[in-house]
Amino acid sequence: MSRNHEHRGASVQSQKKGDSSAKLFLVILPRALAVIVLLAIATGIVALLIVTRGKSEKRPPEVASVVVHAIDSQHHPTDRIWSGYGTARTMRSAELVAEVGGRVIERPDAVEAGSRVQRGDLIVRLEDADYINALDSAQQAVKAIEAQIEGLDVEEEQTQLQVQYASEEIEAAKRDLQRIDEAIDAGAANAGERDAVYAALLRTQRQLATLRQQLDLIPSRRLNLQAQLSSQRANSRVAQQNVERSSIRAPFDAELQSVTPREGDWVALGTSVARVVDLSRLEIPLKLPASSSSWVRLGDEVQFWVRDPVGTPDWKGEIVRVAPEADASSRTITVYAEVKQDPTDAHRLLPGQFVHGRVLTHDEHDRVILPRRAVQSNTVYVAGPMQDGYRLIEKVPVRIAYSFEGRRPEIDPNEREWVALELGQEPVQGSHIVVSLLDQIVTGMRVRLDRDPALESTPSAEITPVGNETPRDEGGEP
Repeated sequence: MSRNHEHRGASVQSQKKGDSSAKLFLVILPRALAVIVLLAIATGIVALLIVTRGKSEKRPPEVASVVVHAIDSQHHPTDRIWSGYGTARTMRSAELVAEVGGRVIERPDAVEAGSRVQRGDLIVRLEDADYINALDSAQQAVKAIEAQIEGLDVEEEQTQLQVQYASEEIEAAKRDLQRIDEAIDAGAANAGERDAVYAALLRTQRQLATLRQQLDLIPSRRLNLQAQLSSQRANSRVAQQNVERSSIRAPFDAELQSVTPREGDWVALGTSVARVVDLSRLEIPLKLPASSSSWVRLGDEVQFWVRDPVGTPDWKGEIVRVAPEADASSRTITVYAEVKQDPTDAHRLLPGQFVHGRVLTHDEHDRVILPRRAVQSNTVYVAGPMQDGYRLIEKVPVRIAYSFEGRRPEIDPNEREWVALELGQEPVQGSHIVVSLLDQIVTGMRVRLDRDPALESTPSAEITPVGNETPRDEGGEP
């Protein structure tokens, strides 16, 4: 019985499993049919689209997508610039000191520190009565000696005349003595008459000797008087100078830096009275790199700024001297620039001002001039020849000769910092040197120029970004 019972249970269980499988099949079958229908519909739609699609035309890229700015590699004349600092100083100034002592009796009201004076203007006048008296005395002494010299000339003339007369008297006495000797020999005269004539001859000879002695002494007396005259004239000149020195005047057109004494003050010999400074010509020693010695020449232009060296310079000058030796410690040379200016200008340069100077030296060779940022690690990017509407980037080695600052509108009006390349170490003449997007371009990249001379004479083509293709139907519409 147990076996029959087990057999009936298994049969019931098998019947239940069969009923469950039938129910599951009835559920899945509609869904599978729905999926098959959807797939068939989708396949039909795709097939329809494929059949009805338009034919597209693939076109190669006409130009590159990167637009860069470039400068042509051309040789330009240029000036090399050397920078330095210096302190202005006057080329002409004077410390006016009292050359005589005395009390100040006059000082014009306009004579104050900061005032401008002309050459010869009175600054202070000292009491000069004593110097005027000394001048009068010296002048009187000169006149007295001059009178003595004139009297000596008259005396010399008269003495010469007396010598002439005495000589003639001696000759006459000698003839008388000869005639008496002849008469004595003839017995017509005696010895007493001869002695009288001979005595008169001796007196005349003594007188002639005395006159000649006086005449010989006249030149020495004249020299003595002339020496006295020179001494008195010197005293007169010193007295005259003392009178003039009592009036202290401006030695040249200048500005008054300081004036010390006032009216009534006593000024001793050697005391400083005033200081005047000429502002029309100033000198500025500039320290430049020693390498500039082969460039700097006399007459080179120098520009000066009080603040930052930008814009129009405050003053201009020129090199007038160059120091012959370089400073080994600082590796610099000193050049001396002269600035000429209107001393009445409100914006004049003053002695003692610290300025920034730039010396412009002319380069005898024309060089390729590029913006400083265009050269990276001694190389530049060059846009090669035109190929199918684009150019390929090439990297070309260069060598910088020197750098400078300033405006070169004929090259690029927006740049201020430049480099000049060494001769023979620059790109080929006429090359297009890229100066923009330098951090985005690499060798071999296709670019186009913002202003490409190769395209200026041809119609402009529509620009298509590299790697993109625009489908067109057969009618040409996108």
